[in-house]
Amino acid sequence: MRRNQQSFNKYPYIVLLVIHTIMLLIAFSKTGNRRNTLMLLSSNIALGYYFEYFVVNLFRGYVYKPAVFKNKQFDQIFGAILSQAMFVPFTAVFITIFQLNWKLKWLFSFYFFFIENLFVHLRVYTHNWWRSTYTFLLLPFYFWISDKWYQKLQKGSPLILFFSFYNIILITCVNLLFFRAIRGNVRFGYGKHHTWREHFIIGPLYSIVLTILTAWKMKRNTDFKTWREILWFRVACDFLFIKLKWMKGNLSKIVLNLPYHFLMITISAMILKFVYREEVKIKTD
Repeated sequence: MRRNQQSFNKYPYIVLLVIHTIMLLIAFSKTGNRRNTLMLLSSNIALGYYFEYFVVNLFRGYVYKPAVFKNKQFDQIFGAILSQAMFVPFTAVFITIFQLNWKLKWLFSFYFFFIENLFVHLRVYTHNWWRSTYTFLLLPFYFWISDKWYQKLQKGSPLILFFSFYNIILITCVNLLFFRAIRGNVRFGYGKHHTWREHFIIGPLYSIVLTILTAWKMKRNTDFKTWREILWFRVACDFLFIKLKWMKGNLSKIVLNLPYHFLMITISAMILKFVYREEVKIKTD
């Protein structure tokens, strides 16, 4: 019976993924500025990740059960990624691009309220202290933030552009660390024995620290000296985390992490050109 339940669990998530992917594709076909829409999507995802960090990683408000991974912590986080990087953000982008009114925002909020309760009934999702009512009441505010963010992007707000740049780097960093953890390349924790729950508490903080420095330094300059300073800072963070026993491994781990850091710096430079392409053209000319 349990095996049948686990084999069933993934299908409700797949159905939602198909529905919301279609919604996102429709939104992108409608928009006249796909660059700003992509930045909006990334910022909506980042906002969802912040929310999940506190409600799921820290305080265990609810549990996702897509039954994709045998490791319960990986499975839980993968469910969170599906929800906060796809289902909810895709919907928010759809609402913003089509400029849907408050009645429709509340209707979509009720849709997620219904889905959440259905998932509980199907036993593919479990509440601890969280309640579906909280979802229903908070989502319209999330949709409103999405609307305002897009308006500021359209006006070219320097502050919103920078945080959009930061958000794209952050979600890239978090997602890459998740896949590195699956492969056994990185593990965070406290002391000698690192649990996966500890990993998913410390890992996002590690990503935030590295992203803040990377985004700030790259926005100011993109020359070789800047790349070198960012790399040294990342290496110093690894050294500190290993010395404090917050990262599993010895000092050789620093060398093994270098390809990841080079990759993130390279990707960040590409994101900079994407977000600030007008400014980059001016500097090049």
